[in-house]
Amino acid sequence: SGSDDVIAFSAPIVDYHALAPELVLAAGICVVLLVDLFVPDHRKWVTGTLSGFVLLGALLPVVTLAVWGGDVRDALGGQGVSGRYVVDNFALVLKALFLLAGYVVVLLSTNEVEEGGYHRGEYYVLLLSSVLGMVMMASSRDLVSVFVALEFLSIPAYMLAAWRKGDEKSNEAGLKYYLMGVFASAVLLYGMSLAFGVGRSTRLDVIAANLDRLPDSGVPVVTLAILFVVIGFAFKVSAVPFHTWAPDTYEGAPTPVTAFLAVASKAAGFVALIQ
Repeated sequence: SGSDDVIAFSAPIVDYHALAPELVLAAGICVVLLVDLFVPDHRKWVTGTLSGFVLLGALLPVVTLAVWGGDVRDALGGQGVSGRYVVDNFALVLKALFLLAGYVVVLLSTNEVEEGGYHRGEYYVLLLSSVLGMVMMASSRDLVSVFVALEFLSIPAYMLAAWRKGDEKSNEAGLKYYLMGVFASAVLLYGMSLAFGVGRSTRLDVIAANLDRLPDSGVPVVTLAILFVVIGFAFKVSAVPFHTWAPDTYEGAPTPVTAFLAVASKAAGFVALIQ
C-alpha cells in the first residue's frame, strides 16, 4: 500500500522441552511406519515392540518436565500461565496416563494382532497416532488445537474399531462409531464457531474474559454455543443420552481396542470438557 508502517514478523518462541513428548511420538510413528515397510512378514512382530519403546520414550520427557520443568509453561511462547498450548501439572499427569494406557494396549494387542493375521505395522501406527492426539489434547487451550487434537485421536480409532474386517460385528462397530463421531464433530464445530463469534478469539482464556463483559442480550447465544460443545463431547464420552454407539462398538471392536476406547479415548473427552 506504500505505507512505511510494516509490522515485522516475530517468530514464536518454541519450547522444545515442553513439546518433547509429542515430538518423540511423531518421530516414533514415522519410524514404525518405515520399519513396517522394510521388515519381512515373519519379523513384523518388531513393530509392536518398537511401539512400546516409543511410548515409554515419550514418557521420559513427561517425567523430566514434572521434575525440572517449573509449574506452568507455554510451549509456544516461553514461560507463561496462559497460552494456546500449555504444559502444567494437570497436562503432565494426563499425558502420563495416556502414554501408560497406550503402552498397556500395545501389550494387550501383541497376541491379538499376531493370531488374527491382521496388518501389524498399520495397527500400531494408528494406535500411536491416536495416543498423540490425546497427548495434544491434554495441553490444548485453544478451540482450533482442541478440535485438531480431537480429530487426531478419533479418526484412527474409527479404523481400529473395524480392524477385524472379515467380521460383521467389527464392521458394524466401526461404521456406527464413525457415523456418530462425525455427527458429534459437526455439532461440536458449530458450537465452537458460535463461541468464537461471541468470544472474539479462539483462545479459551480470552473467550472467558470477553464473555464476562458481554451484555445480557448475548447470553442465549453463549448458552447455545456451550450446549452444542457439551453435546459434541458427550458423544465422545458416551454420556446419556448420546451413548447409543458404545455397546455395539465395544462388542464388535477387537478386545484391546475396546479397552483403549473405554479408558483413554473417554478420558481425553473428559479432559476437553474440563478445559
